[in-house]
Amino acid sequence: MPEISTISYAPEKPSSPESIDVKLSDNNGSPFRGMGKDELLVHSSKPFWRRLRMICISIILLGWLALIITVVALVLVYPKCKSPDSRSWWQNEVIYRIYVRSYKDSDGNGEGDLDGVASKLDYIKDLGVGVISLSPDYEDDGTDGDFHIKNHMKIAGSVGGDDALQRLITQAHGKGLKVILDFVPSQTSDQSDWFKWSQEARFRNDTYRNFYVWTNTPTNWKSMYGGGAWNTSSERSGEYYLHQFLHNQPDLNLRSPQVKEKLNEILTHWLNKSVDGFYIRNSAYLFTDYDLRDEPKVPSAVGDEYSDYDHMYTKNLPEIYDMFARWRTTTDAYTDKYRVLMADPDPMSNNVEMMKYYGHFQRDGVHLPVKRRQFPTDCGGQCIREYVNGWMDNLPSGRWPTWSLGDEMTKRFATNHSESFIRCFAMLSMTLPGTPILYYGDEINMVDLSNQPSSSTSRNQPMRGLMQWDNTPNGGFTNGTSPWISVGADYQTNNVKNQSAKGDSLMSFFKNLTTLRSDDTFRIGDYYPTVVDDAVFSFVREFDGKKGYLVAINFANTAQSRDYAKAHSTIQSKASFELTTGGSESFDADTDVDTSSLTLGPQQGVVVSWDYVAKEL
Repeated sequence: MPEISTISYAPEKPSSPESIDVKLSDNNGSPFRGMGKDELLVHSSKPFWRRLRMICISIILLGWLALIITVVALVLVYPKCKSPDSRSWWQNEVIYRIYVRSYKDSDGNGEGDLDGVASKLDYIKDLGVGVISLSPDYEDDGTDGDFHIKNHMKIAGSVGGDDALQRLITQAHGKGLKVILDFVPSQTSDQSDWFKWSQEARFRNDTYRNFYVWTNTPTNWKSMYGGGAWNTSSERSGEYYLHQFLHNQPDLNLRSPQVKEKLNEILTHWLNKSVDGFYIRNSAYLFTDYDLRDEPKVPSAVGDEYSDYDHMYTKNLPEIYDMFARWRTTTDAYTDKYRVLMADPDPMSNNVEMMKYYGHFQRDGVHLPVKRRQFPTDCGGQCIREYVNGWMDNLPSGRWPTWSLGDEMTKRFATNHSESFIRCFAMLSMTLPGTPILYYGDEINMVDLSNQPSSSTSRNQPMRGLMQWDNTPNGGFTNGTSPWISVGADYQTNNVKNQSAKGDSLMSFFKNLTTLRSDDTFRIGDYYPTVVDDAVFSFVREFDGKKGYLVAINFANTAQSRDYAKAHSTIQSKASFELTTGGSESFDADTDVDTSSLTLGPQQGVVVSWDYVAKEL
């Protein structure tokens, strides 16, 4: 048998405690390796380890808190992104002011009408216009004037009546256009029922008695059109009624609660007809002094005319702001769509006074005050700077300016200014923040009628000539033979048809501007003045994620060179050409524009752009 080996197992001699300590400490330098749970808990409960854990946890919590604070601070401090749709329609669109009786005659009777306006909606839309503002066309007493209103809730039959207005509104809305009506709360005709009832003895104790301003002791107040502002009434012997305008246009008494209620009814009536807003006319004259105090003369006065008095008791009284707030509440209540309120401040008001139209004592006023353009013939860079800065430097936060090119109360732009100047101003008004207001015919450079006497009390005024559609008799305004006013002497060569055929015409330039203005950068971008001096007015429009634009306009009669690249941090030294007003300096769409040495010819403007560059904190 094979021999079986025997293996004996001898137990290993236990190591001494010293050898164990050495072994543990030699294993990765950890003094606690091999400890049981209970032993580790005992060690971890020692004050040193408890303090160490609290310090670590505190560091982590403080780090998270610092991170949260930093994120919140960045959100608050860094410029907020704007939505491309964050503007209202009345901020995005160009307003087109139409004197209805002169725009287009639809029935051959020689007088423009609302159906005539409706027939030209495609033309208006093609201009890039989004809002139509109509002249006052309410039922009147047949007197030659626009404010002899008998009924504020009825459209005059001579322009088509209520049905024609409804057709116009429906068709305009179908094409994406808005329609604004004039609102004349300051006065009525002396043939209105309200005034007749205010005179009659049987209404002496009725609400109509105080619909107008009556007194037994007339003041020294003057009418804007000459003579005293008080007139006697055969029906109310010994009493006088106030008329700040013509004697047959008595002033309404807006201190009467009944008048306020009636005016609110007028607004509601037209809001129910889907009107998109109102232009409050003669807004500076809504209230007069409650105590009917005499007005002081200006220190330099030598006569007894309207201009010789300080109209502190008949104009710009603070009560008008309360009325604006009331009417704003009425229009804002129609939540189916946003309505707009415009108003015409006194042209002589300073900019600070005009800004109160936006709101006073924390109450909202009108959305758009409209100050008429009043430029001297030799208006240059300094004149433009004062005009623009008068708005922008005084504009309350969150409010929106207007830039008016003309209206039916102001001499036409082309009467006193060259086409090159008009192009420069059009570029300015279309690219600044704000709503431009274009007067019909200004897009084709119409001028005042030379054979029409100027009269502020009559409809027949030089700036209201017939719209020049083509070179046919009467400029294509009517198929009839006897229009109510004449057409401009240059209608055969200067008309819509001719300008439509020219790529460099003023009308084409307006279309290019309205197209450019639709870019998000111009609609909602920031505005930064850059080079502004006695010759040049320039600024940057920029919007994160979109192109940046430099608008540089030389209003001087000589060429001007400037370094624009150093004027604002985001302007690139090489920029792309976008649009020019025309002029002696040529620009090439295929060649970069050097903004560090940009030359503009006399009365020439240019728009250049560069790609978006992210802002850094």
